[in-house]
Amino acid sequence: MGIFETIDRILIIHGLIQKENTGTPDEFAERLHLKRRQLQNILDEIRDYGAKIAYDRYRNTYYYTNNFEIVIKIKANPLSEQEENETFGGNVEKTFPDAILLHRIFLPLYP
Repeated sequence: MGIFETIDRILIIHGLIQKENTGTPDEFAERLHLKRRQLQNILDEIRDYGAKIAYDRYRNTYYYTNNFEIVIKIKANPLSEQEENETFGGNVEKTFPDAILLHRIFLPLYP
């Protein structure tokens, strides 16, 4: 699962808990296409960030017992040429001829 899918899932879980509209643990897990144990692991992880999550058996819902909010910030900047070279281990164009010599592969070059 990708990072954005994980963030979306956590925000959906958070929203349902805030609205106190989760249903039973089995219903909640099924609604999220998760196994109950997977849901419990996610809830435990949210608890690790300071959320106090309880379950009301009368209303069949999870709810927060503290004022808990999730704020996610993502900042993306383009890489500089130097950062690109460091990230990818150098300039691919410079290493390509070495690969031909090493493997003795002769491929047509693209214009």
